[in-house]
Amino acid sequence: MTVPAERRHAWHFIGAGLGLLLALGILAAFLVDEPLRQWTERTVNDRIKGYHVTIGGLAVHPLTLSVDLHEVLVRQDIHPDPPIAAMPRITADARLSPLLSGKLAAAVRIDQPVFSATKQQVNGALRRFNKPLVQEGTDGWQEQLRETIAFEAALYLTNGHFAYDEGKPDSVPVRIQRFDLEVVNLTNRPADGDTRPSALRLSALLPDESHIELTGRADLLTKPLPAVEADLKIRHLELKNFLPVVQRYNLQVRAGALDLTGRIEHSNRATIVSIEELLLDRARIDYVHSAATSRAEKRRAKKVVDKAAEVHRDPSVKVLVVHGTVQNSEMGFVNQATSPDYRLYISEMNLEMDNFSNRLEEGAGTVKVTGKFMGSGPTVMKGIFRPEKPNPDFDLDVKITKTRVVAFNDMLRAYGDADTKAGTFAFFSELSVKNKRIEGYVKPLLKDVEVYDPAQDKDKALTRKIYEAVVGEVLGLMENTPRDEVVTVTDLSGPVENPQASTWQVVQKLVQNAFFNAILPGFEHGTG
Repeated sequence: MTVPAERRHAWHFIGAGLGLLLALGILAAFLVDEPLRQWTERTVNDRIKGYHVTIGGLAVHPLTLSVDLHEVLVRQDIHPDPPIAAMPRITADARLSPLLSGKLAAAVRIDQPVFSATKQQVNGALRRFNKPLVQEGTDGWQEQLRETIAFEAALYLTNGHFAYDEGKPDSVPVRIQRFDLEVVNLTNRPADGDTRPSALRLSALLPDESHIELTGRADLLTKPLPAVEADLKIRHLELKNFLPVVQRYNLQVRAGALDLTGRIEHSNRATIVSIEELLLDRARIDYVHSAATSRAEKRRAKKVVDKAAEVHRDPSVKVLVVHGTVQNSEMGFVNQATSPDYRLYISEMNLEMDNFSNRLEEGAGTVKVTGKFMGSGPTVMKGIFRPEKPNPDFDLDVKITKTRVVAFNDMLRAYGDADTKAGTFAFFSELSVKNKRIEGYVKPLLKDVEVYDPAQDKDKALTRKIYEAVVGEVLGLMENTPRDEVVTVTDLSGPVENPQASTWQVVQKLVQNAFFNAILPGFEHGTG
């Protein structure tokens, strides 16, 4: 059947009209691109303080209901370089069907973004974060978003890169080689009872193939911080990658890999950090004390203690380590405030810890450490630590045997100008701290020690005078032992010196008093 000529002409007119409308739409979109880019850039910069956003280009696509932003840069006003974020392309695709019911819906895709930060930029952001972001009595951005038209969004950030630089000439930036972020159902109208409507997944890969994954749910519009409930997995995280960061805390991290599984929950009512399994393998870590950083170390220690006390007092905060393991590791203390420097350490270290928490209802935590003190002395330490209520409450047993005394030579030179050639050291202690009291003892032992002392005509034998000085001046009563052996027992029973001290402060003070103050003065007196 042939179509009448009039009808054919009508279809031609309709087609031509639609084509003209399409062309006009494309032309209008092209003409509106630059004004819309300027308006978007101006609006964003009016809304955020302390940062400046530039948008290289904007393209509207009417047929696909999408908008592309090109070459988007975010800079901090006080430290503009490097850019906080550089995003080659941001695409927002609108969905038509929700519009018919009065809801905005879109998927935002950001590919290959680069995020950077320096120490100066982070400090600037923290200073701003500590200030109120909105004036008292006004709504924050979260409330403003909740009161706008209903929306539902999805965010897909793929193949991202992150770098953090301490800003020092010799520092190597901490890098995340690739990360992907997915947030689905980001909405200001969650279903009734849905306290965490958004599903989120974050996956990050470091240059050494270390992998971090966070999977869970969140409400990103709660304030002051998003409500999150997520599982965390860390696989073979090489600690040396974070050396530029931890150096500021006087830590030297030469090696070590971390594996961890846990769960994080945060809301306005409670914060729970539960580490189900932690493994630190082949770590090489030293804490380095120096005269130049002494004041900073004390300030930092006070902040840590104050924060720990705050967490302990806050019933809404719960921290739990179900099981933790350290294996095949070496950890030490380096003192660069003396001449010469010296290092105390434990090698071949293995540690098992269970049920460590800041909450009484979780019960006591246990820890066992084995290794070789100063590389030679078999060491076993066992502890039972009960959550502070509010004072330290723990039992600690220490046994160190057959430690070669020559390993202490740098320390002995630093404090006592002594230089040993042979001999062994042992140390035994049982301590209990409860109800602001210490009960227990320390028992150090020196055996077959030979000292090289130029002031005594290079006499290699440790004289009885030195033994008596060690015992009589410092350690107290000498027991009936063989002639080549010195054993003393010092009773440490009494009140805790500082009732406000934390558990770890008490442990540190006990070690300092029992080891440094007990043994070193004896060598110093005997060889002087």
